[in-house]
Amino acid sequence: MENEILKISILVDKGTDIIELLYKPKDIDFMWVSPIDFKPGEFDRKNFLEGYLGGWQEIIPNGGDGCVYKGAGFNLHDETPQLSWDYEIMEDTPEKISIKFFIHLKKMPLYIEKIMTIKSNEASVSIDESVSNTGNENLDFMWGHHPCFGEPFLSDSCLIDFKAEEITSSIDSISENPLVKPNSTGTLSDFPGVDGKSVDLSRVLDKKSRVTDLLYVNKLSENWFSLTNISKKIGIGYVFNKSIFKYLYFWLSYGGSNNYPWFGNTYNLAIEPWSSWPGRGLIEAIKNNTSLKISPGQTIDSWLNVVVYERDQNVNKIKDNCEVL
Repeated sequence: MENEILKISILVDKGTDIIELLYKPKDIDFMWVSPIDFKPGEFDRKNFLEGYLGGWQEIIPNGGDGCVYKGAGFNLHDETPQLSWDYEIMEDTPEKISIKFFIHLKKMPLYIEKIMTIKSNEASVSIDESVSNTGNENLDFMWGHHPCFGEPFLSDSCLIDFKAEEITSSIDSISENPLVKPNSTGTLSDFPGVDGKSVDLSRVLDKKSRVTDLLYVNKLSENWFSLTNISKKIGIGYVFNKSIFKYLYFWLSYGGSNNYPWFGNTYNLAIEPWSSWPGRGLIEAIKNNTSLKISPGQTIDSWLNVVVYERDQNVNKIKDNCEVL
């Protein structure tokens, strides 16, 4: 999909992953691309990491660690990213392009639709989507968007903005090179570091820092986040339905993801709107009462918008209509 300003490349046969989100005026792609050059047939579709090419995934119904739910076994970030979706071009005119993507999950009776739309001369993308229960039982599920940002956009000139009362780090460090103290709480500008010193998470670090960590924005105040490269004077912002996406996952990998599958050869940042937390699988989300619940025949609707903007300073707010303040 493309207009005069944006080009979006979507892997429909692999989870509708958005593998490219290119801003044409500056020729900058925001999406991270994995250094592992997988080809079709070279990876296990059941293994998220082995098939993870980078970019932006839609994840339903299991976020994070594997688990067993109602007799069905789910792996890491199972199962939408591993499946081939169908699509229908709804409108293709000089003024607007809209494509509907849809799929029936294999392990759970959920039907998912999402409509992506771009309009002429607008630097934004809108996504309207729904999840329907086609079975005869009440179901729990997790719903997340997993955009991962990388070079050439990502650098230590990037500033992260969102409004939150509290951020919590993972119970255990996810790497041998953590940045923050595990199982701790803080804010975006002041978080306990692993060395006892305060860390300003709003500033992206250089890849030479060689740190990796996972945090959760579990008390999100407003329904948006932004990432701005002040030296390149460009940024990207997400605004979303906070009644569904109540949390953000904050996965930073500033050159510190050792061992399989990247062996330290990563520099990326994912800021992910999620329905549920922590990212330890559906069973844990059920236990802490953050899983989404859907009854037979019910449909749950949601939306998410993305905007690209030119700016050399922090963002104060992004409105639902993608106006950046």
